[in-house]
Amino acid sequence: MHRVVVALVAAACGGLVACGNSSTLARSASAPVPTTDVSRIVVTPTETASLDEIFEAGHQAAAREDYRQAAVYFDRVAKLEPGGPLAADALFLAGEAHDLLHEHAAALERYEGVVDHFPGHARAPEAATRGVRLSLYEEEWAWAGRFADRALERLNELTALQQIAVYSGKALASVSQGDDVHASGFVERGRNVVEQRGLDLAGRLPIELAPLYYALGEIRRVRAERIHFDGTETFAGRMEARCQLILDAQSAYSDSWRAYDPHWSLLSGVRVGELYDNLHRELMGTMKPPASADSDDRRLLYYGATRLLYSVLLEKAHGMLDHTLAMAAREHERSPWVERARTTLAGIREAEQAEAESLARLPYTRSELEEALTRIRAELRGKAANPRAATPRRPSGASIAP
Repeated sequence: MHRVVVALVAAACGGLVACGNSSTLARSASAPVPTTDVSRIVVTPTETASLDEIFEAGHQAAAREDYRQAAVYFDRVAKLEPGGPLAADALFLAGEAHDLLHEHAAALERYEGVVDHFPGHARAPEAATRGVRLSLYEEEWAWAGRFADRALERLNELTALQQIAVYSGKALASVSQGDDVHASGFVERGRNVVEQRGLDLAGRLPIELAPLYYALGEIRRVRAERIHFDGTETFAGRMEARCQLILDAQSAYSDSWRAYDPHWSLLSGVRVGELYDNLHRELMGTMKPPASADSDDRRLLYYGATRLLYSVLLEKAHGMLDHTLAMAAREHERSPWVERARTTLAGIREAEQAEAESLARLPYTRSELEEALTRIRAELRGKAANPRAATPRRPSGASIAP
């Protein structure tokens, strides 16, 4: 049997209603007609209930943590009367139930319904904020920005933590498009709230701060990886600038770990590992001996020393990804970022093996390479401090100048 939805409207006529009969007592045309709002009745083959009763059944299911059934009840109310007085609350609560079931796509659909169809409702700011949070978890950066825009329309109704979440959403939406300038502005607005409320004290941070610091790390990562090397005399200055940004990015990512959220910790750990791995790859691809390395022997020594120097980057990347994967296993993370970390780590292990084999083939001891490395570091520091200085005189013997 098809479901039958019956709308009941009771009209009083002098206190008398003739039921089951086509005739009613006549009322004077000038007299007002009192009306009573009656909840719609839903009749199915197995039940007859009003929308109020279905809505209450949803609350009861949620109270006993039966979120699956709660979602069914709330969705039913919203579907049967999408413009009714219960619709906004039902949509929001259905979204919350799906949220608690970790069904993010379903939850987002319902939060979006509240924001789009009931923008003036009391639930709308919270729905928009939750939409930001879930969109960020799903890495739907553009959607996070859209939800954040709607939340910002009622910024004064948001709590401090909600404001931080919204600013994080705008920041990550911007930086994902390569706009680190606007992203930085939103991060600073979020950090101002953090500072004003004393939310960044020692110890564990509120979970809402994790995406904020991740966004700061992303801004610094993007800026670091815009700096490239071409083997010219600007190398030392560029290297110093990129390394500083990498360290700054790692600092921001590490702040996100203080929220103890496995998802953001996983993303941050992988990003740090990739920063070091990418730097190593680029350096190996642009490594060029200086003019002072004017013999095969000196060029080999240069390559050996610089390989030894840059192998530290692989060690840092390897250690970070090992730590991140151990955390993911401990927390039973199933994000695609786990596989991404494994793939990156496998590539790093191959690079480490290749570097070890290359160093083993050189006709120098490790101590000889380390001695040459000491001289290279000294000259790199000198060039960074005075990039316009003339190239130092080449030392005698087998030494080289970078």
